[in-house]
Amino acid sequence: MRILRLTTTLVTLASLFILVAAAGACKGTQVGRQCILPSLGDAGISQTVVGSPALECQSRTCLHVAGASPDLCTAECDSADDCEASSETPCKMGFECAVPVVVGPFCCRKFCICKDFNPSLADPAACVAANPSNECCNLPGRRENPTMYPACK
Repeated sequence: MRILRLTTTLVTLASLFILVAAAGACKGTQVGRQCILPSLGDAGISQTVVGSPALECQSRTCLHVAGASPDLCTAECDSADDCEASSETPCKMGFECAVPVVVGPFCCRKFCICKDFNPSLADPAACVAANPSNECCNLPGRRENPTMYPACK
């Protein structure tokens, strides 16, 4: 009888753990908390930078938009619906999903960007995968074609 109660308790606890883990997995990564990119130095940096790791961010990714302040936690996205704003965000107009940079390891990846900083970001021409002169390794067909794109090995 005692073993049966112990088994029942363990099964109940395991089920509860799985339920809590599944519920947490359904929630998106919140964006918009303030973060710091210490390597930038002055806030007047003239270029947009995606930095990682940013330990204060759930996604571990911080975004500095050129000429804007403060730097905010961001996350990769497919649409604006993926951009769940943190209750701590200073962003008033909400977030959009757009490409902030066209160079470096985050080139042509879409991230949640505060509309207060730049309310209308079109996809950059440098991220059109059909144009073979666009060499961003994150574009389709670049890593699979080292002859044409040797930097994407």
